[in-house]
Amino acid sequence: MVNMFRNLFEKWIQWKLILLIQIIISIVFAIFLIQLNVLPMIFIAIIIAIEILIGVGIFFLMRNAQKVRLIVSHIISLVISIMLVIGCMAVSQGNSAIHGLTSDHTQTNRISLYVLDDSSYQELSDLKDQSIEANVNDEHMAEAIDALNKEVDLSIQGQEDYVQMSNHLYDQKTAGIYMNEAQSALFDEIHEDFHKKTKVLYTYEITEEIEDFSKDVSVTQNAFNVFISGIDTTGPVSTVSRSDVNMIVTVNPQRKKILMTSIPRDYYVTLANMGQKDKLTHAGLAGVENSVKTLENFLGIDINYYARVNFTSLIQMVDALGGIEVYSDQDIPKLGIHEGINQMDGKKALSFSRERYSYKSGDNHRVQNQQKVLEAMLNKMMSPAIITNYSSILDHIDGCFETNMTSDEITSLIKMQLSDMSSWDIQQIQLQGHGAMLTGGAYMPGNRLYYMIPDEDSVSQCVAQIKEVQGNH
Repeated sequence: MVNMFRNLFEKWIQWKLILLIQIIISIVFAIFLIQLNVLPMIFIAIIIAIEILIGVGIFFLMRNAQKVRLIVSHIISLVISIMLVIGCMAVSQGNSAIHGLTSDHTQTNRISLYVLDDSSYQELSDLKDQSIEANVNDEHMAEAIDALNKEVDLSIQGQEDYVQMSNHLYDQKTAGIYMNEAQSALFDEIHEDFHKKTKVLYTYEITEEIEDFSKDVSVTQNAFNVFISGIDTTGPVSTVSRSDVNMIVTVNPQRKKILMTSIPRDYYVTLANMGQKDKLTHAGLAGVENSVKTLENFLGIDINYYARVNFTSLIQMVDALGGIEVYSDQDIPKLGIHEGINQMDGKKALSFSRERYSYKSGDNHRVQNQQKVLEAMLNKMMSPAIITNYSSILDHIDGCFETNMTSDEITSLIKMQLSDMSSWDIQQIQLQGHGAMLTGGAYMPGNRLYYMIPDEDSVSQCVAQIKEVQGNH
């Protein structure tokens, strides 16, 4: 008799414990969903209701159950608990990924030591007792030189002229040059093969805080502008760099309209930090805020947020989405692209975004292709297909995208889209201009470089279109 009561008690404790574990995990999952703040409350309420019904069903299945039914109910409860644990992990991953997208209001300056690729210098120690040149115009150079001196004993000569620095390296009048990687991009305009003929022996990173310069609005109620800066550099996406892709995305959440306005990288505009004209891409050499201010001044509009994308990581993003469909208006045999709709993986999408030599209009056509790729990615992201690639996208988005939108603003947009699953009217425009060779750019005043001179009518029309999309009617 005692054994019978003990067996009944142990059986009661066992199924109660298993059910309790399921209930606790269900509660934790619901809390995680609420904290993620992405799903509309009606969806969360439905999920919680399903959890309750399953819990009640398991309870009645286990209660006073015979051996076989009890074993089956235990297995069902354990499977549900495991699925909920996996769900908790996925939701937690999503929460971390969204927070990871938001800028911590810092930017990274990478000071690198370049030597000729075919030189005998293979390691930093090989430069001992040699002489190099350093760009003393950079405000971070003093700290970087102190760091370098702790690594190797060498002579460092101050240099202000970018052209002389690169020429001295090419002519082997200096063993190496030490400068901000952002400014090293200027050397491509002097020596097109600079980054092919050189290698980096040492890099010192300086991370500094910057002010939050966003102009916050209710992103689900009011129209807003986002500056998209596409960079192509190593290191974190917060690295100061030229902005090779410059686009203003105007979003009107009430009218479900998106306008993508592309500005050529070589556009001849007044840089906010210099007060002199130069290529728009060079505005990024002073940080993303300088690019934003430069375009605000030039176009006479407010830019609420920015998003930086490392286009080297575009391959991963497109592949994580499961590929995209992009229209090409002509055949590009060397890329395996035909006129019409092309299914593109990440590698093909990146090649398509970069190609300009196959087109008569060169960079102008490349900008149009970049808009097509971005539109295809947006369409894929706003489709139900995103759910099947959720985990893969979260795995790949970290480190290749950064924005000064808050995590709450991002989740509000996602929640709005999930609530109505509306289709968006996406339009594309581009600022036009004509090419010219000029001397006197802000960063390289003594060099004759290619610029694109803005077409004033095109600028006026594009600004008017941006304001039209921002309007309520």
